[in-house]
Amino acid sequence: MNERTGYGRIARRPQENAELTHVEFGTPMGELLRRYWQPFCLSEELQDLPRNIRILGENLVGFRDGNGRTGLIDRHCAHRGTSMEYAKIEPEGIRCCYHGWLFDVEGRCLEQPAEPPESKSKENVRQAWYPTHEYGGLVFAYMGPPELQPQFPEYDNLVGDDVVLTAYRNISRGTVAECNWLQIQENAMDPIHTAFLHQTISGTQFTHLFGDHGSRKLDFEETPTGMIYIRKSTLSNGAEYTRIAENFVPNARSIPDPYYSEESPDSEQSRLIGWWVPVDNTRTMGFHIERLRVIDGKPVPSVLAQAQEGRASGTQAARRTYEETQRQPDDREAQVSQGPIAIHAMENLVSSDKGVAMFRRRLKEGLESLQKGEDPMGIGRDPSNRTIHVAAGNSMVRN
Repeated sequence: MNERTGYGRIARRPQENAELTHVEFGTPMGELLRRYWQPFCLSEELQDLPRNIRILGENLVGFRDGNGRTGLIDRHCAHRGTSMEYAKIEPEGIRCCYHGWLFDVEGRCLEQPAEPPESKSKENVRQAWYPTHEYGGLVFAYMGPPELQPQFPEYDNLVGDDVVLTAYRNISRGTVAECNWLQIQENAMDPIHTAFLHQTISGTQFTHLFGDHGSRKLDFEETPTGMIYIRKSTLSNGAEYTRIAENFVPNARSIPDPYYSEESPDSEQSRLIGWWVPVDNTRTMGFHIERLRVIDGKPVPSVLAQAQEGRASGTQAARRTYEETQRQPDDREAQVSQGPIAIHAMENLVSSDKGVAMFRRRLKEGLESLQKGEDPMGIGRDPSNRTIHVAAGNSMVRN
């Protein structure tokens, strides 16, 4: 056998899979992502000042006008390019600091103070803008073709009587993760890593059920909106434990409670929907909407929302040193260290990577739909039928 060294194999790297990883306007994946509503900030982050937003490689400004309406506009004023991050929020919109042009949340120019009263020039100017929708404590934008704007989806695990929702940034990979969105998103379809990264290598970060190695079975199935993995384990006491996690094309997911244990209810649907949203090709931001448990009429705070930066678990202490990350790496270390954009051509996928390969294939199917002029999976246009069923959850069959 010819033993190959690293000569030329490490110094020279293949190109990234741009079709699936690049997100700028006009790229295949950039156009797919733009067909879906994308969260860009927390509702509470839009106060009395504009907020710089960078999403899908575009520089924007988010704001809430004095009447409570949310807006997302081009960062640079349509007049002479001054950044709208320095603009003033007013009841009817946002006023540029430079010459006082006033725009509403849909980019209409309402005032040009220095122009004569009879001037019609403001009617010929419109600031570039995107539709927004506020839900569950997050503000979303639709950045795709205006004529193809879909209904805002409703996930069935986030609705119901007396539901209490909380929204927060997912900072488990950093406030802004320094890597491509896909290598984080596809992690949800990699159940093997939970037994090693979150149990064997770094100690118990979630429930000890993640550490079961010998008796588990894995299945992966396509759904109308993406895919799921089904992990079944027979525990030492004879109980049958099933965990289902779900990815929605292109960048949403539902993860079941990672603290589920033998003392938990026989079954429970996932209470969370999360998004990994590309800032650009090499940076990503995360968001969660979570349905809180209510006990004795009082919402129970989210453990995940309490996680320290760079930690996947709310029960883990904050990082202090580089040595700590080496001794107990977390998701951030495992995924960000793959590089700014993971190189698919250098991977050696095996049978247990079936979920990763399947999810990439589902993304390609979404791209193929666009090429055919069709809606990609999960896009809804009927206001009376916009509910997405969430299959993710935990269950236990006890003897």
